[in-house]
Amino acid sequence: MQERPDTGDLGPDTNRQADTGEGQSLEELFAEAEALIGRMEEPDLPLEDAFAAYEHGMKIIRACNSRIDQVEQKMLVMNEAGELVPFGED
Repeated sequence: MQERPDTGDLGPDTNRQADTGEGQSLEELFAEAEALIGRMEEPDLPLEDAFAAYEHGMKIIRACNSRIDQVEQKMLVMNEAGELVPFGED
């Protein structure tokens, strides 16, 4: 039986945190995504592991988008009249 190379945290239990981003800052999520991309660029990564890494990466991206949306909802900007309004409203 051929031994697989270590592909890091690609198991099903590690995906739960990335689903919601709980316990991880946006910077940590970005770092995890960057590390995952590095693993996916390895030429000897088995196809099955590449698919698992891709799926995990998509969960990280969704968690990042959710976190960014939460920050945008809390942001206020000053409009032309000098009033504070939620981000994205004119």
